Amino acid sequence: MSTEGAETGGIAPPVVGTGGVDAGVTITGHGAADAAPGDLPTGSGRLDGKVAAITGATSGSGLAVAKLFAAEGASVVLLARGEVRLKALQETLGPNVTGIPTDVSDPDSVRAAFGLIAERFGKLDILINNAGIQRPCAVESLSDHEINAQVGTNLLGPIYTCRAAIPLLRAAGGGEIINTSSEATIEVFPFASMYSVTKAGLEALGRSLNFEYEKEDIRTSTIIQGVALGAGGGALDWDLNPEMAPVSWPRLQAEGTVQRIIGKHGGQKVEHVAEVHLFVVTRPRGQKLDVIRVRSY
Repeated sequence: MSTEGAETGGIAPPVVGTGGVDAGVTITGHGAADAAPGDLPTGSGRLDGKVAAITGATSGSGLAVAKLFAAEGASVVLLARGEVRLKALQETLGPNVTGIPTDVSDPDSVRAAFGLIAERFGKLDILINNAGIQRPCAVESLSDHEINAQVGTNLLGPIYTCRAAIPLLRAAGGGEIINTSSEATIEVFPFASMYSVTKAGLEALGRSLNFEYEKEDIRTSTIIQGVALGAGGGALDWDLNPEMAPVSWPRLQAEGTVQRIIGKHGGQKVEHVAEVHLFVVTRPRGQKLDVIRVRSY
């Protein structure tokens, strides 16, 4: 199952040229963009000494967060299935970036990855649960694989990573967990039942973690992310359903969903989403951000 997502806040469109988006640009959610680093951001050391683990870190907003956090001085651990992507990013982003091949839907894989983090760093300051996948499909047509893959990556994956990360966050004296949800939990999108259900569960997980670990100074924030713009790429071994895509996409266009979620100004970019993550994890200890909705406008 995938650990890098190709998400759009509830829909998975093909390449489009509407709503102010140039043709040839893919609308992506928090998982789909090329692994090529491009221009690296420059930082001011706001995360010096911090250790951050990011799932789905080789594409989309996960990659953008990884680049920004590394530029701000953090030791960044990239967790994703794509070994080739991980190796390329590790070489490009520098010695403070470590790639660990990880399938978040596999508890043994997650356990092994966080064991390596414990051996190398002895702590963890920030966990970003960014990995996610979705595929438009009517409920009656869902295959067992489509159900299990989305539940495994979108919901069980963050449960596994949080379970493994909490002792390391405790060792750091407290820390941050950010779970990436979707506006599909707020608006109803056609053919996105499994995506909506798993993201709603993720939001419930965040509320529980906040209540359980507040006294240990472990803060959990949920970012409800709308579409973000980036180059194509995304999840390995996870393509659109060839039967449902021609049905779902015209309906989304006809009902005005595409225009609404992109926004009148052409939409946000994955780099903008990364800046929100940085804002959240650099809040003073006397402030906690529970839920943040970040969408295109």
